[in-house]
Amino acid sequence: MNPPRPLVAGAAVILTGDWLKTTLQDVKIATRTRRFNGLPVKAANTALIEALTLAMAARGQSDVPEPQGLQHYPQQAPTVTIDDAARQLGLSPRQTRRLAPKLGGQIIGGQWRLDQDAINEHIGGGHRWTETA
Repeated sequence: MNPPRPLVAGAAVILTGDWLKTTLQDVKIATRTRRFNGLPVKAANTALIEALTLAMAARGQSDVPEPQGLQHYPQQAPTVTIDDAARQLGLSPRQTRRLAPKLGGQIIGGQWRLDQDAINEHIGGGHRWTETA
């Protein structure tokens, strides 16, 4: 048995049954994709999500979850200087500078800063990088 098709009434489309749920999912996906790609979210999409959610609730579908934002984990900037990392690694500052990008290094304020976790992992033998012969 095929589900009832959307009804077209002039310039209006009437969605019922699974068409409501499918359309809501599609609009949410489109909205998330725009947000993820750095594009502005269209006001029409937001209004359509609200209208479709209300329509789903009106027909007794309370299983429609509210959209949740992504969980953001704090990201720490690397803080270890080249000289400190060189002492920890037992290398010269020049050798350490060459390894800096592979040890989570970033240039901050014109100077390399390395990630302490990456240094510890390197010291412990769990290299994040591979040596080339």
